[in-house]
Amino acid sequence: MNHGEYVLAEELVDLIHQNFQGFHAGYRDVHAAGRYYAATFTATPAAKALTRAVHMQGQSVPATVRHSKSASGNPLGPSGAPSIAVKFFLPNGTVTDLIGLTVPLFPTRTPEETVGLLQAARPEVPNGEPNLEKLREFASTRPWVAHALQVIQAVPAALSLAQTEFHALHAFRFVSAANEMQYGRYHWEPVAGVASQTSEELLALPQNYLFEELEERLRNAPVGFDLVLELAGEGDPIDDPNAPWAAGRPRVTLGRLELIRPTTVEEIGDPVMLHDPTRLTDGIEVSNDPILAARRGIYEVSVALRTGGWKGRQAAWDLEGACPFSSIKKTSQ
Repeated sequence: MNHGEYVLAEELVDLIHQNFQGFHAGYRDVHAAGRYYAATFTATPAAKALTRAVHMQGQSVPATVRHSKSASGNPLGPSGAPSIAVKFFLPNGTVTDLIGLTVPLFPTRTPEETVGLLQAARPEVPNGEPNLEKLREFASTRPWVAHALQVIQAVPAALSLAQTEFHALHAFRFVSAANEMQYGRYHWEPVAGVASQTSEELLALPQNYLFEELEERLRNAPVGFDLVLELAGEGDPIDDPNAPWAAGRPRVTLGRLELIRPTTVEEIGDPVMLHDPTRLTDGIEVSNDPILAARRGIYEVSVALRTGGWKGRQAAWDLEGACPFSSIKKTSQ
């Protein structure tokens, strides 16, 4: 990234602090409250046909999952819109990441438009409620933003992390061993089925209910998610996470992720645990999506802030690479 892109990333991170409950030292700017889980991922034969990526060839690979309970930057806040961040540990010693949210669309088309949205929604007092009047005014001249906000508002609250569907939002290009190419969008579909509740019902539950309910399930059996790829068709925009694709596009199950047990960053051996959706491996490539391109810089700025500066971040990143879960065995299909 160039200097201008980092300046934009810093502006966005500052606005995120203002809109998502402020800056909390040592925590992520959004999805601050999270827990880690050891996992495995096993690809299907259909995945191998679509991509030559090493973790899509059929052998079980170790992974970690970070679930958050809310999009808020306040680690002590209530549960809200959760997330899933998966780190795959590849046989060659590298990693690749995949981040999923409960919303199926991003609210804006470009990073600059995101700045405008966050400026409009900025609370009038620190840690206050979003400025809905200015937000509506901003969206009134941008129907694509208004549509995405309506879709996001309609997403129900989670009943269980194990029964929540997550979406990666961005399109990626999949390259097969024969150099055939196909664009697609990822979705995590829970093996236990999708279930939800109202926001009011979730708020009435204990603060860490989503984590504790998941961990109760893990004491009895692994929790599974199928990684499903929605295939782009003619006319589907591949560089705009705000735009929905035509209904009924084919979907291919790429593999199954199984959460096995809770873990910690100390066990994993990576105190930073950066999840970067642009950190890919051969056989999977980014599209020309400007929002996706901006996310790396935003995450780097965020990591620098929560680890004590750029030098602290680099020292922590130097620990990255080894896979602490190479001995994990798959326990069920």
